[in-house]
Amino acid sequence: MTDVPDNTYPAEPIVNKGGLPDPFTPPGRNRVTSPEEWPACAAAWRDVIVQTLFGGMPPAPDSIEVETLCHAGVRAWAPNLKNWTYRITCTGGTRPFTFCVQVLSPDSDDPVPAIIAGDGCWMYLTPEIMQQFLEAGCALVIFNRTEMAEDLGYDGAPEPRKRTGGLYEIYPEETFSAIAAWAWGYHRCVDLLQELPFIDSTRVGVTGHSRGGKTTLLAGATDERISLINENASGIGGGAVCRYVGDGGETLDIKNVFPSWFGPDLQSYVDCEEELPFDQHCLTACLAPRHLLHTYALADRWSNPEGMVQCAWATQEVYRFLGAEQNHAFHLREGVHFHEREDWDVLLDFVRWKWFGEEPVSPFNQHPYDHLTPAFTWNGPNQ
Repeated sequence: MTDVPDNTYPAEPIVNKGGLPDPFTPPGRNRVTSPEEWPACAAAWRDVIVQTLFGGMPPAPDSIEVETLCHAGVRAWAPNLKNWTYRITCTGGTRPFTFCVQVLSPDSDDPVPAIIAGDGCWMYLTPEIMQQFLEAGCALVIFNRTEMAEDLGYDGAPEPRKRTGGLYEIYPEETFSAIAAWAWGYHRCVDLLQELPFIDSTRVGVTGHSRGGKTTLLAGATDERISLINENASGIGGGAVCRYVGDGGETLDIKNVFPSWFGPDLQSYVDCEEELPFDQHCLTACLAPRHLLHTYALADRWSNPEGMVQCAWATQEVYRFLGAEQNHAFHLREGVHFHEREDWDVLLDFVRWKWFGEEPVSPFNQHPYDHLTPAFTWNGPNQ
């Protein structure tokens, strides 16, 4: 038992479809035997997962143009904090595509790291949270991922399979899902940061909640310029496995509930989780050895926190194989499905640990699930 409080709910999973696939043996390839072989293995998994789960990715633009809209301060906090707004214009599709990005940055003589938050549509970032990151020496990059594709993940959406507007108009022949379109938006923010001299482009992180968390995992898996990934309560198709779903958790039937989030190929695996050639640990393992943090809540049954622990255990085998165990962690708090202040505090603690060399204070890698045993029997090569 750990220090994390227990919650009262049935311990029997609603989905328990057998052992998790061995991430060291990607489809059509021999098992990895050395760390040098891991990048090719990760690429093989990424290709299969991105197409099957998310319908592929939108094409990278032929070019981007950055227009400065505003240079200002944050006078409510301190005059030396930067509040800059940019318009990004991307070419290469049927017509140019534009969206806006806000960059809040401390005034520093040296380039600073940055966290990209794409959930501008939900306003989880409060002024207090933003000020906390800036005072710690970390910039925040804020955009609205729904500019890339409408978020149809709400009850009663009149056209849940709608494929108009946003990037669907720019790349009409492609099959990418809304989550893939949102991840594309994160990539364009990374493009912007590469051009800003006050940002340390080697320390760029992403964060997102729920379907935004699914998005950050996909964004990180498909762009190695992203060096730190935080998914908050992403659940199915994100940081929780689909072969083990605890009581009340979302299952692959989410494809029928919110079809726009995922690609068309996923439909054949609904209720057939055991037939998937991968599970979510194969996606999160693609991020190794980069920094990866899962943040979940105990009473958020929908996000399948037990499935997250199973995913983290399996992913950690890859991090251990690569000698990067300390780059991967999870945190469970009390509470429900939300991007709470505590989640942001834990992310900032992780950032300070990994990017600033400060000792962490958060209780990482603790859980109350005495009924859980690993849903796999394989180990890393030579372990």
